Amino acid sequence: MTVGRWTLQGRLVRSLTIGLTASWLVAVGCAALAVRFELHEVFDSVLQETAQHLLADIMTQRPAALLTPPTGEAPATLPAVPHDEYITYQILTAEGQVRLRSHQAPAEAFLLPIRPGFAWDSAGRRIYTEASVDGLFVIEIAEPAETRYESILWSTLLLLLPLWGLVPVAMWLVRRQVRHGLKPLVALQREVADRSSGNLAPLPLLTLPLELALLVGDVNQLLRRMALALEGERSFTANSAHELRTPVASALAQTQVLAAQLGEDTPAGARALAIAAELQRLGRLAERLLQLSRAEAGGVQAVAEVDLVPLARLLLADMASAPGVAERLCFDPLGQAHFMVHGDLDALGIVLRNLLENALHYGDTGQPIRLRLHADHSLSVANGSAVVPAEVLATLTQRFRRLEASKPGSGLGLAIAETVMRQIGGSLELHSPVRGEAAGFEVVLRFPPQG
Repeated sequence: MTVGRWTLQGRLVRSLTIGLTASWLVAVGCAALAVRFELHEVFDSVLQETAQHLLADIMTQRPAALLTPPTGEAPATLPAVPHDEYITYQILTAEGQVRLRSHQAPAEAFLLPIRPGFAWDSAGRRIYTEASVDGLFVIEIAEPAETRYESILWSTLLLLLPLWGLVPVAMWLVRRQVRHGLKPLVALQREVADRSSGNLAPLPLLTLPLELALLVGDVNQLLRRMALALEGERSFTANSAHELRTPVASALAQTQVLAAQLGEDTPAGARALAIAAELQRLGRLAERLLQLSRAEAGGVQAVAEVDLVPLARLLLADMASAPGVAERLCFDPLGQAHFMVHGDLDALGIVLRNLLENALHYGDTGQPIRLRLHADHSLSVANGSAVVPAEVLATLTQRFRRLEASKPGSGLGLAIAETVMRQIGGSLELHSPVRGEAAGFEVVLRFPPQG
């Protein structure tokens, strides 16, 4: 995967997890508002009930003398033993004078003037005021606001607490489901990635969802149009090259006869020989076009086992018949009597011949051409030459690309070799200088491992 690119799986996992988390937070917020409302109701009811029961108990059980102490005495406190109070109260006269209070309640009235019902005082306490039946006394009962807010806070935190475990679990579940849902897309990607560049067969629909099935259908239509266009191009190339072979061969024969009749030493004879050389070049070009057309048409799949050792010896023996070639050709089979690869015998023969002819045409005269087999299931052809610049080396497998325009050749040899190797599942590498040396040019054919 390209660095910095986002993935569909990652984006879905993040968006769904964030959505679930945000939904949970919104739900917790709504629940917190409901809890706040309910707790206020409950606490207010507790204050009201406590005030009513406490006032009734005090008025029926305490002596009137305690509720009406002599002037100047402090109000009485209950109980006598101090303790933490969540709720404090005061018993006041109708005029607002405190007569009895809990030990943590202030000596002055919570709220003046006296107003029956609920209210908040300046200290942030929730106050409930209730008068006795005879109207002589009033009870004010107070609760600190912190008590309510602390209860609301803890209730909200308890609602949020499962979120710490929910988020990892949700991410795991979402990732698992997303990965399962994207399996057809991954299978489709692998199907496309495993194809060679010449495979334009329709993509299988597999078990794709409707959206991907429609996309694959459109891609298959495009592939069919491309296949038809390429087939027409290859057919035209092959037919043209095939049709050229006969007239070119006939013209070449007539030109050679004409050169012999005129005499090779005469100007007319020399011109006839030059024409014959160009016709030979045109014939080789037609042959290369036929080879390229066959390679690109996918007709050289790895359908059989081929032994490269006798094939290489046969080609070398055939090429060694040319003057000055035999002493340059060197073959190192690495001590192997057989070197088996999957491929097409004719296509591999064309590849080796093209590589050896390139080495003869472009290699330094007088330096050996080394054909070697290697233990890593590869074959190399190396020749002496100056170092080829890397930017030029990268373009040599393109069609009609030649290292030197003045040298013979069609510029199709390496393109054909690269296409054939790709068709049989192998690869072609170009090196300059030769691996482990300071100069030279080397072509390496890497064959797929034997299964």
